[in-house]
Amino acid sequence: MGFFNQLWTYISWYVFIYPLALSVLWTVLGYHFWFRHEKDVTKEQKRWPDEWPPITILVPCCNEAAGISKTCISLELLNYPSFEVIFIDDASNDGTADTIRKFLPENPNFHLLRLKENKGKAMALNCALIQVKTSITVVIDADTILTPDSVKYIVAPFCSHPRLGAVSGNPIVAARRNVLQKIQSVEFASIIGLIKRAQRVISRVMTVSGCFSAYRTEILRKVGGFSPYTATEDIDITWKIQRSFYEVWFVPQATAYIQCPSNLREYWKQRKRWAMGGWHLLRTHRDVFKSIKYRYLYPPYIEFVLSFFWSFAFVFGTLMWIISFFLFSSPIGFSPIPLWYGSIISFICIFQMAVAVFINRKYDAGLCKVFFWIPWYALFLFSFGAMTVVFSAPKGLFGSLKHAGKWVSPKRI
Repeated sequence: MGFFNQLWTYISWYVFIYPLALSVLWTVLGYHFWFRHEKDVTKEQKRWPDEWPPITILVPCCNEAAGISKTCISLELLNYPSFEVIFIDDASNDGTADTIRKFLPENPNFHLLRLKENKGKAMALNCALIQVKTSITVVIDADTILTPDSVKYIVAPFCSHPRLGAVSGNPIVAARRNVLQKIQSVEFASIIGLIKRAQRVISRVMTVSGCFSAYRTEILRKVGGFSPYTATEDIDITWKIQRSFYEVWFVPQATAYIQCPSNLREYWKQRKRWAMGGWHLLRTHRDVFKSIKYRYLYPPYIEFVLSFFWSFAFVFGTLMWIISFFLFSSPIGFSPIPLWYGSIISFICIFQMAVAVFINRKYDAGLCKVFFWIPWYALFLFSFGAMTVVFSAPKGLFGSLKHAGKWVSPKRI
């Protein structure tokens, strides 16, 4: 019993130190990127090319009749000289295609590709990729609302960096009607925006944002397009591009407004899919260790493993404490009731998100208004992520990958 208690003591310290160290690292590096690359608001525009390359925007959609018209309108208003849009209707059974057709007569650069059988987002994109004739391909979700200059910001780096394979945009939560959406708006700025800035500093952005990203078309084809054998094609394509020795960037000025889950059920489904994509990554890219030439991917792969181990330690350590509290006089594991270590982690989390709000405020002016809800993320939704990792582990590790990319569109409001 003494060894078991000692083991849980070490695991408890890991559960405490690991997120603490990462939070400090992401915050320092994220702020460094902002200071070097964003503080001067005109710096990026000075790098814009004299001539813009033609691009193709792919919009995969499945049962998106409720909101696809807003996406079409935002595409009509883009401030970009030459672009084509291909909507890929992945066998929708609602009015998605009919809604898109209403925009075709007045927009000759809009095209509709209808698939007779639901193939999933990755295969839908691959079907459209065959028809792309431009050097740059932009991919957005059907509920993504682009700002007029966002495409210029996401395309500009390709014009001066030939080794650039992909660029990720900066997603901003649009609707903030309830507590969950308000918390997520700060979460996206911190967990996604701040971390991607930090990863730019170390030259390893490990996943593009699937809701808004751009790719060099020839590289997409070179790596075999998007994989249908993963729950998150955006993570997989990022790794395939970097395994081919091309760079991936994050450009915060390339903003796009997105919908986020409005209830805990949809939030759980989304995060479980993200966790499943992490397991699929660990399965499909474990062969990076077979060659020393992929050594630059060892640290992010190991970080994935450590973060998933942390989730298991957090969930099972908490359950062990609750069970042993009622069965033994001395509980084993660690208390789910925040003590001094919980207070420190919460403070660091709040500090990280405060920095994220500060550096992202010029892209999202309303972000400061939801600052009050930051502590609730650390107290509740922090645990959601850990539970989705544990819950999805059996299927993620041992389930078939054959239909992993099939999608079910979330409920739109």
